[in-house]
Amino acid sequence: MKLKKASLTKKNKVIIGAAIVAVSLIAIGIFSADAATLGNMIIISVFLSLGPYFLYSYSRMVWVKSLEAQFPNFVRDLADSSRSGMSFPEAVRIATKAHYGKLSPEIEIMNNRLSWGTPFLRVLEIFGERVKESRIITEALEIIKHSYESGGSIPATLDSVSKDIIMLQEAEAERSSMVKQHVMIMYGVFFMFVGIAIMIIYVMVPMIEAQSNVETSSNMMMGFEFKNPCEAGTIFPCSFFSMICVFFNVSEGIGCYYLALFFTVIIITGVFTGLIAGQLGDNSVIAGVKHSMVMVIAAIAIFMFLSKVGLLPI
Repeated sequence: MKLKKASLTKKNKVIIGAAIVAVSLIAIGIFSADAATLGNMIIISVFLSLGPYFLYSYSRMVWVKSLEAQFPNFVRDLADSSRSGMSFPEAVRIATKAHYGKLSPEIEIMNNRLSWGTPFLRVLEIFGERVKESRIITEALEIIKHSYESGGSIPATLDSVSKDIIMLQEAEAERSSMVKQHVMIMYGVFFMFVGIAIMIIYVMVPMIEAQSNVETSSNMMMGFEFKNPCEAGTIFPCSFFSMICVFFNVSEGIGCYYLALFFTVIIITGVFTGLIAGQLGDNSVIAGVKHSMVMVIAAIAIFMFLSKVGLLPI
């Protein structure tokens, strides 16, 4: 039963679905009997496999953060109810009438389990398993369980837990505000790189095209030969670069190759720069997914704008 239940979780559904799509794309590449198509399918399958997982993990992290924001209020209300002489099941039932944002549905679930006769400690364990990604809530639940079992001053313990969580959240907020400038620096570095790459395209691509049209004997003797690398044969990134050129309405040729090359480098840089920004700002690589999406979408928008107004030097 446990294995069956685990296979039905949202996380497993996302992973299995993405894996099926990735395997299908790779199979299409294999049956095509074309190395370039297989390589492109592998790249696309990697993005399709990692993308949904990162998006799910990010949405899960946002959900856990929203629970952490309201959890101190819930614990403080439990302390007030316990101080007035209520049992924990009664205190949880009273808490279902308050508004705790995303935490309210979880409190409803706890109250339902208690009404079915589930022991209070078991209810806390189940809730802890659902939010095991949160170190703050997990440690707070352990303290509450030990206090409940030892029979000490439970209201005082709950008040102390609530105050400690609030202090930790304030310290985290202060840290985030201090490192926010570093996140802005990461954005500045990325957009500076985009500007430099576009300037290189403007300067280098026309120069290479001119040199490729006029091949002198001196260039051949010195070992310099400017031509489209894809003309030598179908190599791994060529068909992928061709799709990029079609997307930006750029004709095939040496200019298409280098435009697609720099665009691909910009996208890869945006993805990993965003992940680093998330680690710096929110102390989580998963939180960097939003920064990666902003940078990637901004880079695509910039190139699309240049393509639409006819400013690409191709």
